[in-house]
Amino acid sequence: MDNAFCRNCGSMIFPRQKICNSCGHSTAKPSEQGLMKFMAAEQPLKKMIKEEIPEAPFMPYEPREMQLEIIADIKKAIDEGRHIVIESGTGTGKTIVSLSAGLEHAKRTDKKIVYLTRTISQSDQVMKELKAISSIKPVSGIIITGRNKSCPLFIREGLDDLPPNVLSLMCEERKKKSLNGSQGGCRFFDRTKSGINNVIDYCLREFPTSAELDTYCERFGVCPYEMKKILMKDMDVVVAPYVHILSEDIRENFIANLGGENVAFLLIVDEAHNLIDAAREQESFSITSNMIESAVSECTATKTAEVLRGIKIEDAVKYLKSAVRQLATDNISFGKTEFRLGRDAVENMIMSHFGIDRSGLGKLIEDMIKVGEDRMGAMAENGNYSISEIYTLGIALKDWVMSDSDRYIRSVKTSGDGEYLFAACIDPADIVAFMQEQKGAVHMSGTLQPLEQYYKIMGLPRNTVARTYPSPFPKENRSVVYADDVTTRYEDINRDPSMVTRIEKKISRLCNAVDRNTLVFFPSYKMMKNMRPFLERDIPKPLFWEESGQQKKTMKSLDTFRKGVNGVFFSVIGGSVAEGIDFPGEELCFTIVVGIQYPPPSLEHSAMSELFDSRYGPGMGWKYTSEVPAIRKIRQAIGRMIRTETDYGMAVILDRRISKYQRQLEATLSEDPVSDAAEFFSRRWR
Repeated sequence: MDNAFCRNCGSMIFPRQKICNSCGHSTAKPSEQGLMKFMAAEQPLKKMIKEEIPEAPFMPYEPREMQLEIIADIKKAIDEGRHIVIESGTGTGKTIVSLSAGLEHAKRTDKKIVYLTRTISQSDQVMKELKAISSIKPVSGIIITGRNKSCPLFIREGLDDLPPNVLSLMCEERKKKSLNGSQGGCRFFDRTKSGINNVIDYCLREFPTSAELDTYCERFGVCPYEMKKILMKDMDVVVAPYVHILSEDIRENFIANLGGENVAFLLIVDEAHNLIDAAREQESFSITSNMIESAVSECTATKTAEVLRGIKIEDAVKYLKSAVRQLATDNISFGKTEFRLGRDAVENMIMSHFGIDRSGLGKLIEDMIKVGEDRMGAMAENGNYSISEIYTLGIALKDWVMSDSDRYIRSVKTSGDGEYLFAACIDPADIVAFMQEQKGAVHMSGTLQPLEQYYKIMGLPRNTVARTYPSPFPKENRSVVYADDVTTRYEDINRDPSMVTRIEKKISRLCNAVDRNTLVFFPSYKMMKNMRPFLERDIPKPLFWEESGQQKKTMKSLDTFRKGVNGVFFSVIGGSVAEGIDFPGEELCFTIVVGIQYPPPSLEHSAMSELFDSRYGPGMGWKYTSEVPAIRKIRQAIGRMIRTETDYGMAVILDRRISKYQRQLEATLSEDPVSDAAEFFSRRWR
């Protein structure tokens, strides 16, 4: 069995176990370890201070240019109860300056800091900075993760892929048995309270990452998830994924564990440019063919009884299946994949077919949910903690009925898996209302311009402070140019078939002109696939490719690429390589961005554009939904190569439309980017 024993110490490894309990060594395969290394690339050591800095008493390092200015701006804003929105360039140290300013305010005002991150690697970075701060000031912190990430019992039993509500149900059942002294409880929960002091000492001493704390708790036989819930109310800084604030249910539990509704906290949002889309995704949902089919199968197997005026759940579910298919057949024309539904389109079909009114529809859905809950309860008594498909569909239908508002675009769509209903949230009101309640918060990112787009869409108060701080790294280490004789604009390619060939030749000539690791970003997988044969023929170098839907294969290729010095990695802009991974030193020196990736047209995109036009003025819809995200992705892609003060690199953008965005991208026109690239790197090595 693969991974049956630790590669480091030889101890037994359980299935799905991420860390060896004996030595703490990663159990991941080489390709998986590669991704972990990418997300935590080594950075140059920072110089620790010898004397406390009066203007920033929680700053543990000798400050770089502008860091004291950023700390002062943050302190002033949050002391006044205002939100501050920051774009902070690479090298300004967003994590440490926000913590330094936030802790000074929080300690003085008896608040906690809730630090929101998008990825585990960002959470781990917070703990590293807190450990540095602890060398000059007493401070504490902890990373919060969900049950599926921290429960040792579920991970060992291979149950961590189950939905959160099912895991919660299973967990509560096992804890109940433990408390009653019954068989089938949880031995990790049993020992949790007795291990509190031991774990607190460890946290205050080591400031462990999420994985390290999980491993430590397991080693002492206590539950990491329950331990984190207990400890978080006593910590100065609580680090958590976005979902702990974006999901209303999770947020209620999270705040309760922090100390209840009356607990005061300061919110810091890292990589804030992702928060808006994450909020929309959190409130969006679908009712798929597979979901309906699974509910039909469960109805058939369990022979569910009548629930409303002679209506069987099985009949209601089967009719829903035919109704969705009919809506798709009647409305989605050839060559299209979606159709926007009118108000109550699905509801009216169900009510008409069964002869019920709105109240009856609501009763039918509630009965469906009740049947699903009863079924899950019965299964749980027999040790089967599977989720009921009837329950899942009932909840989805309840959400569907409640989504009939201007905040949602409801549609019927088709895909390779069949027809499905989709409710897309275009106006995430819940997170906006929550943000408006906060008396001061820090929102920061390396790519947040235009700042007004963020604070307007997030509904932040009018007195919100907006600041931009450039990177302190040497400007001569970085060059960005663009070519104005090519474009990936669809209409231009159709009008001039030679355009694709010219782009292919430019890419190959640029790659061959520079003997350094090169990253090429395409606007789509389709274009990358179409150009691949030509590029493989004309570039005599080690070539590596991002594989759509095959992360392990992609990461293995990326690992090999990073270890070399003259390879070319081909990727797609907007993916994990473009934003989530750093390439310090000579792992990446040259970046080629092919075209501009505007979001593809969709019902949701059009509706959001119309919404923003009506709210913020004509033309703002296009700017906020298409232009800003496209340029932000290019900036993120370019930013991969300069991560430290000693890094150097050049980027070439192949699209004439960049002339409109020269200022945002700090790009200059190049009549001969191939020669300019060769000259840039020859200067570096003279």
